[in-house]
Amino acid sequence: MKSSFEFQPTNPFSTSFIAPSQVVYRFSHGANATSPHNVDAQLESLLAKLKSTRRALIVGPHGTGKSTLLHTFLPKLQRSYPQVAFHQLNNDPSMSLRKRLAERFRAGKRIRDGLMELPQDGLLVVDGWEQMTHLSRLRLARTASNRKLTLLATCHYRMPGWTVLHETRANPKLIRSLAEDLLSDSPYELRKMIDGHLKERRLTPTTNVRELWFEMYDVVEDAHAHELKFHG
Repeated sequence: MKSSFEFQPTNPFSTSFIAPSQVVYRFSHGANATSPHNVDAQLESLLAKLKSTRRALIVGPHGTGKSTLLHTFLPKLQRSYPQVAFHQLNNDPSMSLRKRLAERFRAGKRIRDGLMELPQDGLLVVDGWEQMTHLSRLRLARTASNRKLTLLATCHYRMPGWTVLHETRANPKLIRSLAEDLLSDSPYELRKMIDGHLKERRLTPTTNVRELWFEMYDVVEDAHAHELKFHG
């Protein structure tokens, strides 16, 4: 006899769905938050602000959308600057301190080498500015200034001499709105289960949404492992 529930093996919180390059950044929550018109209007405002400075930051706590915003912004940036060099740096906690420091030095050299190929008025984008050594950051900023390049970086904190382009923050309504998007094609029981878990969590402006999605991934996998079946 066929069960009234339909098992869904696809996990909506897998990396292929939650990666920064796969999600449209939300400047607000609500039904129209990801409409092309609304997103483009917000990006145009950021672009105008960026054009007025040579050093700009997207700041915010871990996992609040800095990388997602950069990926959403990137196509417009590529159309607006003669050339854009994009570098994404990651801090792997599984690496030893010695290896992390060595990687930071290598990252600084790699970005400096790429910077020299940018034409005047080009744009250097670095996702994870704090992942480089202090000396590497100083050298990059000085070289970019001398070559009349614009710097756009993500960072967890504000820095003197930099314009804050946008500050990312999470909030309960925004997080639930993101979850609804990810679960839009999922069975009702799965959506209800995740909503219940989110309601149990204390969601704040500093909630690491990336880590939260990893937790929700485990919740869904655990349900699948116990052969819970959901109907569409």
